[in-house]
Amino acid sequence: MTTPIPVAPSRRTRSARAAGSRPRLSMSLYGFLVAWLAPNLVMAAIVVVLNLVPALQVYGSLSPLLAVVGLAGLVIGLPLCLLVNWFFRYQTNQWVHVFGYALVGMLYGVAVLFTGAGGLVPMLIPVIGFPAAILMALGRSVARPLVAVVRPQPTASPARMSAESPQA
Repeated sequence: MTTPIPVAPSRRTRSARAAGSRPRLSMSLYGFLVAWLAPNLVMAAIVVVLNLVPALQVYGSLSPLLAVVGLAGLVIGLPLCLLVNWFFRYQTNQWVHVFGYALVGMLYGVAVLFTGAGGLVPMLIPVIGFPAAILMALGRSVARPLVAVVRPQPTASPARMSAESPQA
């Protein structure tokens, strides 16, 4: 008895030319700086201001929190924001991108677990994650005017061009 030859599934596949003909979003460098860097700077400024409030000195210094927020923005935020931009490049609804940036901001709270501290420190996850999510979503929504929808020009296929040109 022999094994039957496997048959490849007959799926419809998009050609590379057809995939490139979809409209996509193009974010400028300034748009990315507004969407990613501005919320990170605002978060750092908030931590610095909270560190200067005398009533909060009872709970200890918030200076280590500044390092956690900064490293979270660099190690978690930068690559994941670039990934969100690349993954949703063909999604022209910019609110999907805003939601993606908010999810990236939620992951900033997970950076607290990598500080190596125990005790009550993991309770800081929502304290960092929720404001970061709100600020990242606001930063991406503020960057909406700096994003352009690129619509590719329709190109005529060689078969169509030969049918349209008169034969002499």
